[in-house]
Amino acid sequence: MPLISIILIFTFFLPLAFAGDGKVIMGRDEFVQVAVQTEPRFKETRMALLAKEQKIDQIKAGVLLPKFEFSMLTGVAPGLKSDLNHYGDPVDVWDFKKMGPYFGMNIQAAQPLNYGQLQLGLKAAQADWLQKKMEIEGKENSKKTEFLSYYYGYLLAQEMDKLATEGHNQMRKALDKLEEAFDDGDENVSQMDLLELKASFFDMDKALFDARSGLKKAQLATKFVLNLPDSLMFVPADSSLAEISDFVPNLDSIVNFSKENHPDIRRLHAGLEATSMQMELASAKLAPEFFVLGEFEYAKSWAGDRTSLSKNAFAQDPVNRISGAFGVGVRYRLNFWNHWETYKSARLEHRILRQTESYANRGIELQIAEKYEDYEVAKNKLESARKALRATEGMLKGAALQYDLNPEKTSGLLANTYKKNMLMKKDYYFAVYDYNIAVARLFEQAGF
Repeated sequence: MPLISIILIFTFFLPLAFAGDGKVIMGRDEFVQVAVQTEPRFKETRMALLAKEQKIDQIKAGVLLPKFEFSMLTGVAPGLKSDLNHYGDPVDVWDFKKMGPYFGMNIQAAQPLNYGQLQLGLKAAQADWLQKKMEIEGKENSKKTEFLSYYYGYLLAQEMDKLATEGHNQMRKALDKLEEAFDDGDENVSQMDLLELKASFFDMDKALFDARSGLKKAQLATKFVLNLPDSLMFVPADSSLAEISDFVPNLDSIVNFSKENHPDIRRLHAGLEATSMQMELASAKLAPEFFVLGEFEYAKSWAGDRTSLSKNAFAQDPVNRISGAFGVGVRYRLNFWNHWETYKSARLEHRILRQTESYANRGIELQIAEKYEDYEVAKNKLESARKALRATEGMLKGAALQYDLNPEKTSGLLANTYKKNMLMKKDYYFAVYDYNIAVARLFEQAGF
Protein backbone atom coordinates (compact mmCIF):
# COMPACT_ATOMS: atom_id res chain seq x y z
CA MET A 1 0.00 0.00 0.00
CA PRO A 2 1.55 3.37 -0.99
CA LEU A 3 0.15 5.38 1.89
CA ILE A 4 -0.28 2.94 4.78
CA SER A 5 3.39 3.19 5.82
CA ILE A 6 3.44 6.99 5.88
CA ILE A 7 3.33 7.10 9.68
CA LEU A 8 5.54 9.69 11.32
CA ILE A 9 6.31 9.59 15.02
CA PHE A 10 7.54 12.92 16.31
CA THR A 11 8.46 13.86 19.85
CA PHE A 12 9.38 17.51 19.90
CA PHE A 13 10.68 19.71 22.68
CA LEU A 14 9.78 23.32 21.92
CA PRO A 15 11.54 25.95 24.03
CA LEU A 16 9.94 29.35 23.56
CA ALA A 17 7.27 31.30 21.66
CA PHE A 18 4.88 34.18 22.22
CA ALA A 19 1.20 34.95 21.56
CA GLY A 20 -1.19 37.87 21.92
CA ASP A 21 -3.43 40.25 19.99
CA GLY A 22 -0.74 42.58 18.65
CA LYS A 23 2.69 41.78 17.26
CA VAL A 24 6.13 42.98 18.31
CA ILE A 25 8.65 42.04 15.65
CA MET A 26 12.26 41.91 16.79
CA GLY A 27 15.49 40.62 15.36
CA ARG A 28 18.00 38.64 17.35
CA ASP A 29 20.08 41.56 18.62
CA GLU A 30 17.08 43.73 19.46
CA PHE A 31 15.42 40.86 21.31
CA VAL A 32 18.50 40.34 23.47
CA GLN A 33 18.92 44.07 24.09
CA VAL A 34 15.32 44.52 25.24
CA ALA A 35 15.50 41.41 27.41
CA VAL A 36 18.66 42.68 29.13
CA GLN A 37 17.17 46.13 29.71
CA THR A 38 13.99 44.70 31.22
CA GLU A 39 15.77 42.16 33.44
CA PRO A 40 14.70 43.29 36.95
CA ARG A 41 17.88 42.07 38.67
CA PHE A 42 20.04 44.26 36.45
CA LYS A 43 18.12 47.37 37.47
CA GLU A 44 19.34 46.93 41.04
CA THR A 45 22.97 46.50 39.96
CA ARG A 46 22.74 49.56 37.71
CA MET A 47 21.55 51.58 40.69
CA ALA A 48 24.61 50.37 42.62
CA LEU A 49 26.79 51.55 39.74
CA LEU A 50 25.04 54.91 39.80
CA ALA A 51 25.80 55.21 43.51
CA LYS A 52 29.50 54.72 42.79
CA GLU A 53 29.34 57.39 40.08
CA GLN A 54 27.83 59.77 42.62
CA LYS A 55 30.65 58.95 45.03
CA ILE A 56 33.17 59.99 42.35
CA ASP A 57 31.30 63.27 41.83
CA GLN A 58 31.27 63.79 45.58
CA ILE A 59 35.05 63.40 45.78
CA LYS A 60 35.54 65.80 42.87
CA ALA A 61 33.27 68.33 44.53
CA GLY A 62 35.34 68.10 47.74
CA VAL A 63 38.64 68.93 46.07
CA LEU A 64 38.05 72.71 46.09
CA LEU A 65 37.03 74.29 49.39
CA PRO A 66 35.36 71.26 51.00
CA LYS A 67 34.45 73.59 53.86
CA PHE A 68 32.99 76.92 52.78
CA GLU A 69 30.20 78.10 55.07
CA PHE A 70 28.33 81.40 55.26
CA SER A 71 25.80 82.28 57.94
CA MET A 72 23.79 85.45 58.49
CA LEU A 73 21.54 86.62 61.28
CA THR A 74 19.18 89.57 61.65
CA GLY A 75 17.07 90.52 64.64
CA VAL A 76 16.88 92.96 67.53
CA ALA A 77 19.42 93.77 70.27
CA PRO A 78 19.29 95.82 73.46
CA GLY A 79 21.02 99.17 73.73
CA LEU A 80 23.78 100.21 76.15
CA LYS A 81 23.79 102.66 79.03
CA SER A 82 26.49 103.94 81.34
CA ASP A 83 26.56 102.74 84.97
CA LEU A 84 28.95 102.24 87.88
CA ASN A 85 30.25 98.90 89.10
CA HIS A 86 30.76 98.01 92.78
CA TYR A 87 34.21 99.62 92.65
CA GLY A 88 32.68 102.88 91.45
CA ASP A 89 34.16 102.65 87.99
CA PRO A 90 31.95 103.58 84.95
CA VAL A 91 30.83 100.61 82.76
CA ASP A 92 28.38 99.97 79.94
CA VAL A 93 25.40 97.73 80.73
CA TRP A 94 22.41 96.45 78.76
CA ASP A 95 19.53 98.84 78.30
CA PHE A 96 16.49 96.77 77.37
CA LYS A 97 14.35 99.88 77.15
CA LYS A 98 16.13 100.87 73.95
CA MET A 99 15.89 97.93 71.52
CA GLY A 100 17.18 98.26 67.95
CA PRO A 101 17.96 96.32 64.77
CA TYR A 102 20.88 93.86 64.65
CA PHE A 103 22.83 92.30 61.77
CA GLY A 104 25.60 89.69 61.89
CA MET A 105 27.41 87.35 59.52
CA ASN A 106 30.11 84.67 59.66
CA ILE A 107 32.25 83.11 56.90
CA GLN A 108 34.43 80.03 57.38
CA ALA A 109 36.57 78.37 54.71
CA ALA A 110 39.14 75.57 54.70
CA GLN A 111 41.23 74.22 51.82
CA PRO A 112 43.26 71.01 52.31
CA LEU A 113 46.79 71.09 50.98
CA ASN A 114 47.14 67.27 50.76
CA TYR A 115 46.23 67.24 47.07
CA GLY A 116 47.87 63.86 46.57
CA GLN A 117 45.46 62.22 49.01
CA LEU A 118 42.52 63.68 47.13
CA GLN A 119 43.83 62.33 43.83
CA LEU A 120 44.42 58.90 45.34
CA GLY A 121 40.89 58.84 46.69
CA LEU A 122 39.51 59.85 43.31
CA LYS A 123 41.50 57.18 41.44
CA ALA A 124 40.46 54.53 43.95
CA ALA A 125 36.79 55.46 43.51
CA GLN A 126 37.12 55.41 39.71
CA ALA A 127 38.76 51.99 39.79
CA ASP A 128 36.04 50.73 42.12
CA TRP A 129 33.42 52.04 39.66
CA LEU A 130 35.15 50.25 36.77
CA GLN A 131 35.31 47.05 38.79
CA LYS A 132 31.55 47.20 39.40
CA LYS A 133 30.92 48.02 35.76
CA MET A 134 32.88 44.97 34.63
CA GLU A 135 30.99 42.82 37.10
CA ILE A 136 27.68 43.97 35.62
CA GLU A 137 28.98 43.47 32.09
CA GLY A 138 30.00 39.91 32.90
CA LYS A 139 26.55 39.11 34.29
CA GLU A 140 24.89 40.68 31.26
CA ASN A 141 27.05 38.61 28.90
CA SER A 142 25.96 35.47 30.68
CA LYS A 143 22.31 36.50 30.46
CA LYS A 144 22.66 37.37 26.78
CA THR A 145 23.48 33.73 26.03
CA GLU A 146 20.36 32.66 27.89
CA PHE A 147 18.23 35.15 25.97
CA LEU A 148 19.76 33.98 22.68
CA SER A 149 18.68 30.47 23.56
CA TYR A 150 15.12 31.81 23.91
CA TYR A 151 15.27 33.44 20.50
CA TYR A 152 16.78 30.47 18.68
CA GLY A 153 14.51 28.18 20.65
CA TYR A 154 11.50 30.08 19.37
CA LEU A 155 12.68 29.62 15.79
CA LEU A 156 13.29 25.92 16.49
CA ALA A 157 9.77 25.67 17.88
CA GLN A 158 8.38 27.14 14.68
CA GLU A 159 10.27 24.64 12.55
CA MET A 160 9.10 21.74 14.70
CA ASP A 161 5.53 22.99 14.49
CA LYS A 162 5.79 23.13 10.70
CA LEU A 163 7.11 19.57 10.55
CA ALA A 164 4.43 18.28 12.92
CA THR A 165 1.71 20.03 10.93
CA GLU A 166 3.06 18.75 7.63
CA GLY A 167 3.28 15.18 8.93
CA HIS A 168 -0.24 15.37 10.34
CA ASN A 169 -1.59 16.68 7.02
CA GLN A 170 0.15 13.90 5.11
CA MET A 171 -1.33 11.34 7.48
CA ARG A 172 -4.78 12.83 6.96
CA LYS A 173 -4.38 12.67 3.18
CA ALA A 174 -3.26 9.03 3.45
CA LEU A 175 -6.29 8.16 5.53
CA ASP A 176 -8.67 9.91 3.12
CA LYS A 177 -7.23 8.13 0.10
CA LEU A 178 -7.24 4.77 1.86
CA GLU A 179 -10.88 5.18 2.87
CA GLU A 180 -11.75 6.19 -0.69
CA ALA A 181 -9.96 3.13 -2.08
CA PHE A 182 -11.69 0.87 0.43
CA ASP A 183 -15.10 2.28 -0.43
CA ASP A 184 -14.38 1.73 -4.14
CA GLY A 185 -13.68 -1.94 -3.44
CA ASP A 186 -9.93 -1.87 -4.14
CA GLU A 187 -8.65 -5.43 -3.65
CA ASN A 188 -5.28 -4.14 -2.38
CA VAL A 189 -6.94 -2.35 0.55
CA SER A 190 -8.43 -4.26 3.45
CA GLN A 191 -10.31 -3.16 6.52
CA MET A 192 -7.30 -4.15 8.63
CA ASP A 193 -5.15 -1.74 6.62
CA LEU A 194 -7.65 1.02 7.31
CA LEU A 195 -7.85 0.25 11.03
CA GLU A 196 -4.08 0.04 11.28
CA LEU A 197 -3.68 3.51 9.80
CA LYS A 198 -6.38 4.95 12.08
CA ALA A 199 -4.65 3.45 15.10
CA SER A 200 -1.36 4.99 13.99
CA PHE A 201 -3.00 8.42 13.99
CA PHE A 202 -2.39 8.63 17.74
CA ASP A 203 1.32 9.13 17.17
CA MET A 204 0.75 12.06 14.83
CA ASP A 205 -1.89 13.59 17.09
CA LYS A 206 0.48 13.30 20.05
CA ALA A 207 3.30 14.97 18.12
CA LEU A 208 1.03 17.83 17.08
CA PHE A 209 -0.44 18.26 20.56
CA ASP A 210 3.04 18.30 22.11
CA ALA A 211 4.20 20.87 19.58
CA ARG A 212 1.31 23.22 20.23
CA SER A 213 1.59 22.73 23.99
CA GLY A 214 5.27 23.59 23.79
CA LEU A 215 4.46 26.78 21.91
CA LYS A 216 1.86 27.72 24.49
CA LYS A 217 4.27 27.23 27.37
CA ALA A 218 6.93 29.13 25.49
CA GLN A 219 4.61 32.12 25.15
CA LEU A 220 4.55 32.55 28.92
CA ALA A 221 8.35 32.34 29.20
CA THR A 222 8.97 34.88 26.44
CA LYS A 223 6.36 37.22 27.84
CA PHE A 224 8.25 37.23 31.13
CA VAL A 225 11.62 37.79 29.43
CA LEU A 226 10.44 40.78 27.39
CA ASN A 227 8.03 42.05 30.05
CA LEU A 228 5.29 42.49 27.44
CA PRO A 229 1.61 42.93 28.30
CA ASP A 230 -0.92 40.23 27.45
CA SER A 231 -2.13 42.24 24.46
CA LEU A 232 1.19 41.90 22.60
CA MET A 233 2.87 38.97 20.89
CA PHE A 234 6.53 38.58 20.09
CA VAL A 235 7.32 37.56 16.52
CA PRO A 236 10.95 36.93 15.47
CA ALA A 237 12.13 38.88 12.45
CA ASP A 238 13.75 35.70 11.07
CA SER A 239 11.23 33.50 9.26
CA SER A 240 13.23 30.31 9.74
CA LEU A 241 15.99 28.85 11.86
CA ALA A 242 19.31 29.21 10.03
CA GLU A 243 22.95 28.77 10.87
CA ILE A 244 24.40 31.83 12.60
CA SER A 245 26.43 33.99 10.23
CA ASP A 246 28.74 35.52 12.86
CA PHE A 247 32.42 35.02 12.06
CA VAL A 248 34.20 32.75 14.54
CA PRO A 249 37.97 33.41 14.80
CA ASN A 250 40.45 30.65 15.50
CA LEU A 251 41.23 29.58 19.06
CA ASP A 252 44.48 31.55 19.39
CA SER A 253 42.83 34.80 18.27
CA ILE A 254 39.98 34.33 20.73
CA VAL A 255 42.38 33.62 23.61
CA ASN A 256 44.52 36.67 22.79
CA PHE A 257 41.41 38.84 22.67
CA SER A 258 40.11 37.56 26.00
CA LYS A 259 43.40 38.29 27.81
CA GLU A 260 42.69 42.03 27.53
CA ASN A 261 38.96 42.30 26.97
CA HIS A 262 37.35 39.57 29.04
CA PRO A 263 35.05 41.19 31.65
CA ASP A 264 36.55 39.10 34.46
CA ILE A 265 40.10 40.11 33.50
CA ARG A 266 39.17 43.79 33.22
CA ARG A 267 37.36 43.54 36.53
CA LEU A 268 40.44 41.94 38.10
CA HIS A 269 42.71 44.70 36.77
CA ALA A 270 40.31 47.35 38.05
CA GLY A 271 40.26 45.64 41.44
CA LEU A 272 44.05 45.59 41.58
CA GLU A 273 44.19 49.28 40.79
CA ALA A 274 41.49 50.07 43.35
CA THR A 275 43.22 48.16 46.16
CA SER A 276 46.56 49.67 45.19
CA MET A 277 45.09 53.17 45.43
CA GLN A 278 43.42 52.28 48.73
CA MET A 279 46.76 51.12 50.16
CA GLU A 280 48.45 54.35 49.10
CA LEU A 281 45.59 56.41 50.46
CA ALA A 282 45.62 54.61 53.82
CA SER A 283 49.40 55.01 53.97
CA ALA A 284 49.16 58.71 53.14
CA LYS A 285 46.61 59.26 55.92
CA LEU A 286 49.19 58.09 58.45
CA ALA A 287 50.98 61.39 57.82
CA PRO A 288 49.81 64.83 59.06
CA GLU A 289 47.21 66.74 57.08
CA PHE A 290 47.90 70.35 56.09
CA PHE A 291 45.26 72.91 55.25
CA VAL A 292 44.61 76.61 54.82
CA LEU A 293 41.94 78.04 57.13
CA GLY A 294 40.19 81.39 56.97
CA GLU A 295 37.41 82.93 59.04
CA PHE A 296 35.68 86.33 59.09
CA GLU A 297 32.95 87.56 61.45
CA TYR A 298 31.07 90.87 61.45
CA ALA A 299 28.22 92.07 63.71
CA LYS A 300 26.56 95.46 64.08
CA SER A 301 23.64 96.80 66.10
CA TRP A 302 21.91 100.16 65.98
CA ALA A 303 20.16 99.80 69.31
CA GLY A 304 20.00 102.72 71.75
CA ASP A 305 22.73 105.36 71.81
CA ARG A 306 25.68 103.07 71.01
CA THR A 307 27.19 105.69 68.71
CA SER A 308 27.15 108.37 71.37
CA LEU A 309 28.58 106.09 74.03
CA SER A 310 31.57 105.13 71.90
CA LYS A 311 33.15 106.94 69.04
CA ASN A 312 34.46 103.60 67.80
CA ALA A 313 31.49 101.45 66.87
CA PHE A 314 33.66 98.30 67.05
CA ALA A 315 35.19 98.90 70.44
CA GLN A 316 34.75 96.20 73.09
CA ASP A 317 31.05 95.52 72.82
CA PRO A 318 28.96 92.39 73.46
CA VAL A 319 27.21 92.90 70.10
CA ASN A 320 29.25 95.08 67.79
CA ARG A 321 32.39 93.32 66.62
CA ILE A 322 34.53 92.51 63.61
CA SER A 323 37.14 89.76 63.61
CA GLY A 324 38.97 87.40 61.26
CA ALA A 325 41.77 84.87 60.95
CA PHE A 326 43.81 83.35 58.15
CA GLY A 327 46.64 80.86 58.24
CA VAL A 328 48.04 77.42 57.54
CA GLY A 329 47.13 74.58 59.89
CA VAL A 330 48.19 71.01 60.49
CA ARG A 331 46.22 68.10 61.90
CA TYR A 332 47.47 64.71 63.01
CA ARG A 333 45.18 61.95 64.20
CA LEU A 334 46.72 60.26 67.18
CA ASN A 335 44.63 57.09 66.70
CA PHE A 336 46.87 56.12 63.78
CA TRP A 337 46.13 52.43 64.35
CA ASN A 338 42.73 52.94 62.73
CA HIS A 339 44.34 53.93 59.40
CA TRP A 340 46.96 51.24 59.88
CA GLU A 341 44.26 48.58 60.04
CA THR A 342 42.70 50.06 56.92
CA TYR A 343 46.05 49.85 55.20
CA LYS A 344 46.54 46.21 56.21
CA SER A 345 43.05 45.31 55.00
CA ALA A 346 43.66 46.91 51.58
CA ARG A 347 47.07 45.23 51.37
CA LEU A 348 45.58 41.80 52.10
CA GLU A 349 42.86 42.27 49.49
CA HIS A 350 45.47 43.38 46.98
CA ARG A 351 47.56 40.27 47.63
CA ILE A 352 44.50 38.04 47.19
CA LEU A 353 43.78 39.64 43.82
CA ARG A 354 47.42 39.13 42.84
CA GLN A 355 47.07 35.45 43.60
CA THR A 356 43.87 35.34 41.56
CA GLU A 357 45.63 37.03 38.66
CA SER A 358 48.28 34.32 38.61
CA TYR A 359 45.78 31.69 37.53
CA ALA A 360 42.87 33.72 36.11
CA ASN A 361 44.26 33.96 32.59
CA ARG A 362 45.09 30.28 32.50
CA GLY A 363 41.65 29.33 33.82
CA ILE A 364 39.85 31.48 31.27
CA GLU A 365 42.06 30.09 28.50
CA LEU A 366 41.12 26.52 29.44
CA GLN A 367 37.42 27.41 29.60
CA ILE A 368 37.61 29.01 26.17
CA ALA A 369 39.35 25.89 24.83
CA GLU A 370 36.53 23.78 26.24
CA LYS A 371 33.84 25.95 24.65
CA TYR A 372 35.77 26.01 21.38
CA GLU A 373 35.80 22.21 21.38
CA ASP A 374 32.02 22.25 21.89
CA TYR A 375 31.76 24.65 18.96
CA GLU A 376 33.87 22.39 16.73
CA VAL A 377 31.74 19.37 17.62
CA ALA A 378 28.50 21.27 16.96
CA LYS A 379 29.92 22.53 13.68
CA ASN A 380 30.85 19.02 12.55
CA LYS A 381 27.46 17.64 13.59
CA LEU A 382 25.70 20.39 11.64
CA GLU A 383 27.75 19.69 8.54
CA SER A 384 27.01 15.97 8.87
CA ALA A 385 23.30 16.67 9.35
CA ARG A 386 23.30 18.93 6.29
CA LYS A 387 24.85 16.20 4.15
CA ALA A 388 22.43 13.59 5.49
CA LEU A 389 19.47 15.88 4.78
CA ARG A 390 20.61 16.36 1.20
CA ALA A 391 20.94 12.60 0.88
CA THR A 392 17.42 11.94 2.16
CA GLU A 393 16.04 14.63 -0.17
CA GLY A 394 17.75 12.87 -3.07
CA MET A 395 16.40 9.53 -1.90
CA LEU A 396 12.91 11.00 -1.67
CA LYS A 397 13.06 12.30 -5.23
CA GLY A 398 14.28 8.90 -6.49
CA ALA A 399 11.61 7.02 -4.55
CA ALA A 400 8.92 9.33 -5.92
CA LEU A 401 10.14 8.70 -9.47
CA GLN A 402 10.12 4.93 -8.95
CA TYR A 403 6.65 5.12 -7.43
CA ASP A 404 5.35 6.89 -10.52
CA LEU A 405 6.72 4.05 -12.69
CA ASN A 406 5.62 1.13 -10.48
CA PRO A 407 3.27 2.15 -7.63
CA GLU A 408 2.49 -1.32 -6.32
CA LYS A 409 6.10 -2.41 -5.76
CA THR A 410 7.57 0.86 -4.57
CA SER A 411 4.85 2.23 -2.27
CA GLY A 412 6.59 1.03 0.88
CA LEU A 413 9.90 2.48 -0.29
CA LEU A 414 8.31 5.89 -0.85
CA ALA A 415 6.68 5.87 2.59
CA ASN A 416 9.86 4.90 4.41
CA THR A 417 11.94 7.42 2.48
CA TYR A 418 9.45 10.18 3.27
CA LYS A 419 9.62 9.26 6.93
CA LYS A 420 13.43 9.34 6.94
CA ASN A 421 13.42 12.74 5.26
CA MET A 422 11.05 14.23 7.83
CA LEU A 423 13.01 12.84 10.76
CA MET A 424 16.25 14.09 9.20
CA LYS A 425 14.78 17.59 8.90
CA LYS A 426 14.03 17.43 12.61
CA ASP A 427 17.60 16.38 13.43
CA TYR A 428 19.00 19.05 11.12
CA TYR A 429 17.12 21.90 12.81
CA PHE A 430 18.22 20.68 16.23
CA ALA A 431 21.81 20.61 14.92
CA VAL A 432 21.42 24.23 13.75
CA TYR A 433 20.09 25.21 17.16
CA ASP A 434 22.96 23.44 18.97
CA TYR A 435 25.52 25.13 16.69
CA ASN A 436 24.11 28.62 17.27
CA ILE A 437 24.08 28.11 21.04
CA ALA A 438 27.63 26.73 20.95
CA VAL A 439 28.80 29.90 19.18
CA ALA A 440 26.95 32.07 21.71
CA ARG A 441 28.54 30.27 24.65
CA LEU A 442 31.97 30.54 23.07
CA PHE A 443 31.54 34.29 22.59
CA GLU A 444 30.29 34.62 26.16
CA GLN A 445 33.33 32.83 27.54
CA ALA A 446 35.67 34.94 25.42
CA GLY A 447 34.01 38.18 26.51
CA PHE A 448 32.86 39.25 23.03
